[in-house]
Amino acid sequence: MLKLKVALGDLRHRTTGRHSVFMPIGIGFIGAYLLGNLPENSIDLRLYDDPDILLDDIDKWKPDVIGLSNYCWNSSVSCLVYRYAKRQKPQTWCISGGPDFPTEEHKCLQYLQERPEIDFYVYREGEIVFAHLVNRILNKQPLKGVAHDGVMHLDSDGKLLVGKPVPKLKSLDEIPSPYLMGLMDQFFNGEYAPSMEFARGCPFTCGYCYAGQSWCSPIARFSVERIKADLDYIAIRMQRYPNVLLSICDSNFGMYAEDEEIAEHISHLQDVYGWPNAFDVTTGKAKYDRIIGIVKKLKNTMKVACSVQSMNPDTLNIIKRHNIAFGDYKALIEEIKDLKMMSAVGLIIPMPLESKETFLQGIKLLFESGVEQFVVYTTMLLQATYLDHDDCRSLYAYRTGFRIIPRQFGKYKGESCYEIEEVCTSTNTMSFSEYLECRGFAFLVALLSSEQFDVIRMHLKEFGISAYDYLYALWRSVEEGDTEISQIYKEFKNETEQELFSSRQDVYDYFDRNGNYDKLLRGDLGDNLLRKFITKILLTKSDEMFHLSYFMLGSIAELDEDESEALRAAEAWVSAARKVSNAFDRSFGGANLVLEYDVSDWYSSDSKRKLIEYNRKTDYTLRYDKEKMDSVLNEARGLYGDDFGFMVGKLLVNLSVKTFWAESKRSGEW
Repeated sequence: MLKLKVALGDLRHRTTGRHSVFMPIGIGFIGAYLLGNLPENSIDLRLYDDPDILLDDIDKWKPDVIGLSNYCWNSSVSCLVYRYAKRQKPQTWCISGGPDFPTEEHKCLQYLQERPEIDFYVYREGEIVFAHLVNRILNKQPLKGVAHDGVMHLDSDGKLLVGKPVPKLKSLDEIPSPYLMGLMDQFFNGEYAPSMEFARGCPFTCGYCYAGQSWCSPIARFSVERIKADLDYIAIRMQRYPNVLLSICDSNFGMYAEDEEIAEHISHLQDVYGWPNAFDVTTGKAKYDRIIGIVKKLKNTMKVACSVQSMNPDTLNIIKRHNIAFGDYKALIEEIKDLKMMSAVGLIIPMPLESKETFLQGIKLLFESGVEQFVVYTTMLLQATYLDHDDCRSLYAYRTGFRIIPRQFGKYKGESCYEIEEVCTSTNTMSFSEYLECRGFAFLVALLSSEQFDVIRMHLKEFGISAYDYLYALWRSVEEGDTEISQIYKEFKNETEQELFSSRQDVYDYFDRNGNYDKLLRGDLGDNLLRKFITKILLTKSDEMFHLSYFMLGSIAELDEDESEALRAAEAWVSAARKVSNAFDRSFGGANLVLEYDVSDWYSSDSKRKLIEYNRKTDYTLRYDKEKMDSVLNEARGLYGDDFGFMVGKLLVNLSVKTFWAESKRSGEW
């Protein structure tokens, strides 16, 4: 009997670099469950993440079934593939599943009416339901016009048929391991970061998040024994790529007792295999004592997410977000600092009842709590979330825009394809102009609160200057100035406005016109703006940024002559030691620096002594470990491609910026 040809895809665009480098573990689970629950040798299964390879195989291999993940970053290319497959072989079954799908039935009907190429939509979990559909195809049983549990589809009359929800898996060990089965072996080439899921579900009900739905709240887990076996399998193959990170897909890693045992095992793998040394992970929103303990186990290589999304109680009430008590939050920040790690916080604007005033007041309060690093996101109206519901849109008078998801576009078989998200840019409490102001302030806060500028924070603490007051004054200066930094800032704000369109169709109409598509190829539009412009400053204008930072510090602080001289020495030291571009310059052989103050010793000392107390002439030599840098860069090119600015930007997100600082020693110590 001929095997049924099944193609599973979690597609990602590669037109201008690979925005996502994570192994497609989701389709790995679906494929493993399929093979483990259907008759042996009945399925010929292939996994894909590259649209071009799948499209070529549609021509050559001619799959019978195509199942594709449906996220906001790949829903358009998935539908393009379905349409192409139907043109080549109309009887191809096209099955979609994933979170980019509404929950309100009238919207589900409209969604499928607008995408007739989708035969079946699997809502909620996919493993059991996809296997059920494939089994019926294999046995030539009726499909269309029959209500299938966990599936929505249109019958021949265009009526929406909704199958009953399928209960969540209680034990994830029912899913065979795609790693141990060898399904993921094609991705162990240094160009992918392994992905793991330890637990599925989220106990929180945040209104901006897909996992905030009530059905997601029961937590299901893989057994610790199963997880350890997978991690062993992965680590053996990843020891050749020590700088490639591990992605943990859980919504709240570190909150549960099992996570402590998992962390202990990962620590063992770090000792034995030298991997992993970096993580992409969302830590839990509670049980911070346990999370801090796990960070220690992992040798401080995992960052703790301290996101609050908003500090406005009215906003938090609407989105059903419950942050920990402020006093406990401050204590958490101090614990993170004690580990010599950055305390980072995420915020979202604009959300219901958030205003410019409450946003700025929230930033100030977070600075006072000791938070050091900030990232502010624009509100994305994700399908199946409360913020996307019609009543919420109406009640808070959203103004929205449509923009390309960063670098998620391409042309396939002669058809253009853009992944588009809808974002909120104003409400009845925050105007569009105020949103732009807040975005501009957030850009400078994200830049100046990064590790790159931790020396500035040390100066502020030494002089007793509020970090918020300092950054606010610097923001106003940049807004009103005409320096090179002001020009980049204005470019950031202009692109923040230019990236928005009135509808999805407007995006296609604009970029399909002659010449405009090239703006995407060049990165002039369609990129992550915070990453793009922060990288631009660090690579091309670091001297100017440090000079502006120290100039503003001198303007605010009341300094005597010795303190001013000490600050000039500090500026010279950081400008030399932290010039990120030197790390990527193969011709940079090091540098010598003679200063009247031992800035390096002051910076690395835990004592309370002031910089002026380090008044001793010091001759520094600055160097990089070229072998280590070559290793980092070679692995980065494999992960992210040859676009230099994009590659560096991704490195600065996923690795500590300290990786790209020159080592500073007194001459003769090398």
